[in-house]
Amino acid sequence: MTGFPNSADTMITNARILTMDDAFTEIPTGAVAITAGRIAALGPQAAATGVTAATVVDARGGLVMPGLINTHCHAAMTLFRGLADDRPLDGFLKTVWAAEAAHVTPETVNAGAVLGFAEMALGGITHVVDMYFHPGATIAAAAKVGIGLTTGPVFIGFDGIDGLPWPERLAFAEDFVTRHRDTQGVGLMLMPHSAYTLDAAKLREVTEMAERLAIPVHIHAAEAPSEMRLVAEQHGTTPARILNQTGILAPGTLLAHAVHLDDEEIALLAECGVAVSHNPLSNAKLASGTARIKALRAAGVTLSLGTDGASSGNDLDLWKAMRQAAFLQILATGEPDVLPARDIVAMATRGGAAAIGQGGRKGILAPGADADVIVIDLSAPHLTPCYDPYSTLVYAAGREDVRHVFAGGRRIVADRELTAPIGEETARVQAVARALNAHESHDGI
Repeated sequence: MTGFPNSADTMITNARILTMDDAFTEIPTGAVAITAGRIAALGPQAAATGVTAATVVDARGGLVMPGLINTHCHAAMTLFRGLADDRPLDGFLKTVWAAEAAHVTPETVNAGAVLGFAEMALGGITHVVDMYFHPGATIAAAAKVGIGLTTGPVFIGFDGIDGLPWPERLAFAEDFVTRHRDTQGVGLMLMPHSAYTLDAAKLREVTEMAERLAIPVHIHAAEAPSEMRLVAEQHGTTPARILNQTGILAPGTLLAHAVHLDDEEIALLAECGVAVSHNPLSNAKLASGTARIKALRAAGVTLSLGTDGASSGNDLDLWKAMRQAAFLQILATGEPDVLPARDIVAMATRGGAAAIGQGGRKGILAPGADADVIVIDLSAPHLTPCYDPYSTLVYAAGREDVRHVFAGGRRIVADRELTAPIGEETARVQAVARALNAHESHDGI
């Protein structure tokens, strides 16, 4: 904590502050000063007396904490929310891939992503790792809503719904990285889909590009039993092992799901400095399995939380993901304290920042950190009383309790309302839905 300046762009006052710093410092009644997109100062309310600001937000005794970080999502897949429910991963993919081939364009990706980012912003998510085709359209969508974004070119072993043969896909990826290295609010990762949609040679090409461009990798891995069978047939081994053999497992790599890992593979992830995005909602809904979070934690693997896309998890709600993460681990281990509430909140904040290589800059409230800040209204009956803020957040709070959201200092939710209009994008997504409903069978799309 540092002394407050005489003036700031924004002051948040009367706040119960959870800094999520290394010591998990809490300030019972405090204030946060924001200037030029960064946190200028925070500390006790009394120390902020006399500070002037263009915008003053009274937290009314609510919790003020870092914004949530969603480390695995396909935001534009709001286009297909509810289209392929009540089936396992392989059946889900069959239906969704057919729908994508018929309806995914840069314009529909932009509209779907705007809706996805709007939903996430209203739920207190301030930064998203997003993997999808036409990532330039996703960048435009994030800029409209004001949410922080990590994205990048997608790699898949066939032409894909964007119609790019492999050589063109490689060229597109290099050009995309070059064009967006300095795009404000955007982080970059190379995003190969999985070991079951890419052969070993192509995975090695992605590794070579990542090393040459100094860009980390985000990839699905060990998500479901069907994937394990496919990878065994194609590569003669497991996803984690083929990713290691092809160089994908490296410091900075972020694995989505990582459900089906043995002890040796968990040790390998820790040794390689790989992070994991835990997606408990989609894992449960698709019957993919329960990740071995206790073992991953014991090995020292960096853990974060993701929602996956709205077509598999159906909503983009990290509050539900936090609660589901707790409950599933308790059921899997029989240990009520296997994943304490404070550690789950850390996964959704500072863990997410570490997973995307931005630890110390995001996921915490500290002078100099990005001003990704949310205000939680504690006045609702279901949040009263609040003995322990972390257990309240995990076991009782929901996205409806998020009152204000700042991302990079920009106020993107004010009094539970988006500050960006999304009517045009909503209409476009509804048009896609009408086209899909015009078919007699979703499976026949």
